[in-house]
Amino acid sequence: MRMRPAFFILPVMFFLTACGIGGQTPAPVSNFGQSPGAGSAGVHNVVAGETVYSLSKRYNLPLQDIVVANHLRAPFRLSEGQRIKLPPPQEYRARAGDSIYTVSRMFGVNSSEIARLNRMKAPYMLRPGQVLRLPSLSRKPKPIRPPAVSQSGAFPVSPVTREALSAPAPVRSGDSGDIIVPPVKPTKASLVKNSTVPKRSSSKFIWPSKGKIVSAFGPKKNGLHNDGINIKAPKGSPVRAAENGVVVYAGNELKGSGNLVLLRHDGQWVTAYAHMDKIVIKKGQTVKRGETLGTVGSSGSVSTPQLHFEVRRGTEALNPVKHLEK
Repeated sequence: MRMRPAFFILPVMFFLTACGIGGQTPAPVSNFGQSPGAGSAGVHNVVAGETVYSLSKRYNLPLQDIVVANHLRAPFRLSEGQRIKLPPPQEYRARAGDSIYTVSRMFGVNSSEIARLNRMKAPYMLRPGQVLRLPSLSRKPKPIRPPAVSQSGAFPVSPVTREALSAPAPVRSGDSGDIIVPPVKPTKASLVKNSTVPKRSSSKFIWPSKGKIVSAFGPKKNGLHNDGINIKAPKGSPVRAAENGVVVYAGNELKGSGNLVLLRHDGQWVTAYAHMDKIVIKKGQTVKRGETLGTVGSSGSVSTPQLHFEVRRGTEALNPVKHLEK
């Protein structure tokens, strides 16, 4: 994909949506809009004589969106060398290799909002040439209802914000299988109250599986990004809960991840366990640190037995190694 950024991590409103490129240096790629520009993904370096108006024309972007994205105040003067964030255009034409996940990361918008605006349904596949409506930064997203967990896998990561797991396009064996959880209406049976989440027993998580890391956290080739780590382990070996928590998803509806388990932990922490062979726990079940969740497998977008493991807090994907016991 020609416009794919080198980093995928940008906090978004719906988990692991889920699940956007905060805190990381963007790589030089094509800019948004209909005209090429100077700078990195979504950023323009101002040259002498440029104005907000000229940038809005150059990139075919609403002037108000540029003002909002950069917190500019009247009279909106720009200085040479100033870095201006370029908000997403109103539409984007998909290219070969694009997915709803990569598009959301490219423009720093909510992938669930993209799905909603375009009335998309799982598995959210994009066709080359398909025109997508994109959320505008000058429009506030619809307020999110109190957190709930649904059969499709959407789940809360904090009292008022959620992210959906995202990653449609298959990736090479060893890379993380990203997936997106569709926004759905919660049912009474699916609710997981904050009070049901047990306290953590330690500030560090235990390793969910014993084995060698075959894909580390961070950027990969061709603009891919691993939001977790992939641990090579024998098929059928146990996958254990990294900490006390509640099962908020256990299933295989999400392409790319195969058999997937999501645990919610105290303090807005969430851990994800993908590519499993078997799952032995159920959604809504409370599990203890070290309890067996299932077994290592090669389901989803990988061809060799391994466990894809993610650690998130709130809406941010974190390097699991930094939060695991030594």
